[in-house]
Amino acid sequence: MLSKEVKQMTSKDTRMALTKAFREVTLGLIGLFDVYDADPDLTEAAAEALGRIYQAHLKRSEPPVATPNPNRALHGLAEEMETAAFEAA
Repeated sequence: MLSKEVKQMTSKDTRMALTKAFREVTLGLIGLFDVYDADPDLTEAAAEALGRIYQAHLKRSEPPVATPNPNRALHGLAEEMETAAFEAA
């Protein structure tokens, strides 16, 4: 369920917040790919995929609507990372 604050955000606010989030993800990937000397094909594929998602975001006129867990694989990865961090502590 979307929080009250998110529901009250204007379309412009939402667009700005999501643009900032996309930028942060992109910068994070740049750092990870540099540190781990990622294969250029992987870097190119990640840039293309993120670019397609970002372009679709820019074309939206309405704020995104929450859907039931459309990114199951990413949620699973995040949970795996949280578990590993908890076990390491």
